[in-house]
Amino acid sequence: MSEKKPVSGSKPDDYPSYRTRLFLVITLIFFIFIVLISSTLYIFSIHQVSNEFIDSQLQAEKTFISSVILTEYGIENFDAQFDFLLQDRMIPFLEAYQKNRNDPSSIDLISLKKNISSGVPGEIELFMINKNGIVEFTTYARDLNLDFKKYPDFYTSLSQFINGTEFKSDRWIRDYNDSKLYWKYGYYPTDDHEYILELGLRNDKYSKMHKTMVSSLKDITEEAMNIPNIVHVEVYDKAYRKQTYWIQNKSQTLSSVTGIFDNESLHTILNQTFESKKSFFFNNPKKNQVISIQYINLSTVRSLSGSELSVVGILVLSKEKIETVIFYYQIGFIVITIISLILGLLIAQYLSIYISRPITMMTEDIGIIASSSLSHPIRATGLRETEMLRQSINQMVASINEYISEIETQKTTLESELRLREKVEKSLAKANKRLTQLSQITRHDVLNQVTSLQLYLGLISELEDISEIPVYTEKASRVLKRISMLLAFTYDYEKIGEDGSVWQNIGEILDQSQSEFAGKITIIHSLNDLDVKADRLIKKVFYNLIDNTIRHGITADTIIVSFEEGASGHLIYQDNGIGIPDNEKEKIFCRGYGKGTGIGMAFIKEVLEYNDIRIVENGAHGQGVRFEIIIPKENYRILSNL
Repeated sequence: MSEKKPVSGSKPDDYPSYRTRLFLVITLIFFIFIVLISSTLYIFSIHQVSNEFIDSQLQAEKTFISSVILTEYGIENFDAQFDFLLQDRMIPFLEAYQKNRNDPSSIDLISLKKNISSGVPGEIELFMINKNGIVEFTTYARDLNLDFKKYPDFYTSLSQFINGTEFKSDRWIRDYNDSKLYWKYGYYPTDDHEYILELGLRNDKYSKMHKTMVSSLKDITEEAMNIPNIVHVEVYDKAYRKQTYWIQNKSQTLSSVTGIFDNESLHTILNQTFESKKSFFFNNPKKNQVISIQYINLSTVRSLSGSELSVVGILVLSKEKIETVIFYYQIGFIVITIISLILGLLIAQYLSIYISRPITMMTEDIGIIASSSLSHPIRATGLRETEMLRQSINQMVASINEYISEIETQKTTLESELRLREKVEKSLAKANKRLTQLSQITRHDVLNQVTSLQLYLGLISELEDISEIPVYTEKASRVLKRISMLLAFTYDYEKIGEDGSVWQNIGEILDQSQSEFAGKITIIHSLNDLDVKADRLIKKVFYNLIDNTIRHGITADTIIVSFEEGASGHLIYQDNGIGIPDNEKEKIFCRGYGKGTGIGMAFIKEVLEYNDIRIVENGAHGQGVRFEIIIPKENYRILSNL
């Protein structure tokens, strides 16, 4: 046998190992994959956190603006109770002007003030504002020659108002010069449109009631402003007077919280905002805050000086929590990435050894065959590549599922917060709607009645036959009674939903009503076992129904109330009066329809609908009324069945 010669060329050690190359490739793949997944999850998480902060800011701004506007409407409606007094005392002032319109300076304002102030709690001052916006005559020396052109928005309102024909008022307003002094003003334009007659009322008791009302409304605002990231809220009027709505620390000021607001810079921002009437926000990197400047336009309120009541709110939102969350995310993702890379290196080492092992075995076997034994068998490698790939993918999918689970949890939390936010917004919208309706009732209906009253009083003064005076006096008394009923209704209307729904026994309510209407009607029922979950004003529902039977039933002397169960509960109210014509069965629930105030049945429907209860009238005309009150299953219970 001839001697074997070595093969010429490069040695095996001159080339890189297949295992090394495989290890580097797998390691590189793991590194790119882990970095990509970590970066994507990190960017997504940071984006979510940033969006949460932006949503929190928007929610704070919307809640703040809504709360301020609703507070203003609430204060205005509360203060409107004094409008009738000022309007009534305006009549002598108008008469004095009409007698001396050719020479207004001849009006004895001092004597007129004494006459008007007689019987009025508090002090009344008289003002005559000419068409140039200047206080030309007054009993209040300090305001003589006051030029309202210094207040452009209010001057614009006066210029429009002087050409009108109706009375207007303001709510209790703080004096610009003395913050402890409160005024209630009423205005009336003269028929020649040369002057605006103004009455100013001061009364410490009333102003304290006003401040108590304001304080109560601000307490509600504080609860509404309990929003994450809000650390400080301040409100300023046009005189730069502060009204703090919500702060974390009562001892802190805007300057100490932000570190950037001194008196000069604050006044500059307030002045710019009132002039531009626009809201904006900016970052405060000094203390890692976002400062939102919100202009709240109150010119839409009924008060003549509503434009002067507009305010600027300064909301300070801290970004410390979001920065802390972002920092923890960074640390978490770095740790996860490092751990994943270490595990990746170990897995790559194992895979490179496992995958290269068949080649190594084949190389060894071939080396043995080539060097010494042609019969040496090549060992089986037992490859399971696909299985290994499947297991690896399952592991990665499991990891991704964990991340997705975390994301879903965050999504669920965000959706829950969104639903809560929508619920709050709906509650605010519902309250705003009821306040708007109440405002319309008070303004429209009462104003109509006051107009009628003025007409009757005017006719009395022009009558030549004094025997007709009692006729118009009686008509004026009926108008006053109607106004009282309207105001009583608005008080009850405000109470809808105030105490929430509670279980109330219908039998006890009817027994109490029988006592109140004793001798006027007989009420028959067997409902002492029936409880209904509803607003406490449901007592007013039965009171109004019984009162309507007495006043409009004509022949009615008996009321029967019964209850029937089915898919829902049916509470049936019947009397033996004249009933309701078919063409009026739906109209009676509309405000303004009927022989009385036109609000009783509308109020009944409003109270019941607020509690998810319906009412219909399905009686036969001539045989008495039959009101069917339909109650959901969950809103009633039979005590004997418990």
